[in-house]
Amino acid sequence: MLTKLSNSKFLIPIMAVLVISAAGLGFYISLKQSQNRLEQNTATQDLFWPNPKQINDFSSKDYDNKDFGLKQMSGKWSFVFFGYTNCPDICPITMSVMADVYQKIVDEFENIQIMFITVDPERDTANKLSSYVSYFHKDFIGIHSELENENNLIKQIGIAYFYNKEDEKYLVDHSASIFIIDPKMRLIAKLSPPHQSETIIDKFKNIKRFIDEKN
Repeated sequence: MLTKLSNSKFLIPIMAVLVISAAGLGFYISLKQSQNRLEQNTATQDLFWPNPKQINDFSSKDYDNKDFGLKQMSGKWSFVFFGYTNCPDICPITMSVMADVYQKIVDEFENIQIMFITVDPERDTANKLSSYVSYFHKDFIGIHSELENENNLIKQIGIAYFYNKEDEKYLVDHSASIFIIDPKMRLIAKLSPPHQSETIIDKFKNIKRFIDEKN
């Protein structure tokens, strides 16, 4: 009887330790799972996934007045920004940020291109676009196309814009987001302002890692 009681008293603290250890292990596993979900959500929060929009063929002109379409984008990660050269603030600020982004990642990722697509082709001639985008970086691409063309990137991505035409120096209200199209010509992500170079770089690397794993 005394032996049984002694064994019982000995087992109780052991059982308590095991229960506490199991609870601690369960809490640790739950915490790690939550952290992994958080990391995944952070990586994919800007993604149009699992249903990215497939970009169809389109016809436009670059700043050299050469044809520009799917052929020039296929196989590359394209950062696309829509604006106009007379934009007083949003466009030059965003293009400056993208110049910093490009300089920091172009050596690591060779298949990167930065595209500026005008929503004001009436004033943004090829020469004007060339001077504008080259000011920020010589590798940047300026694109213009007929706005009536249903297949242009403005229509395919669904960019809203509005002309405040009070005089010839009119302003154009437009999206300030940066769009990412992957090498398979899928509209993968939308990066909303305010834009900071380090944030864009971190998001892009997370997005690319996620897409590479899915592919």
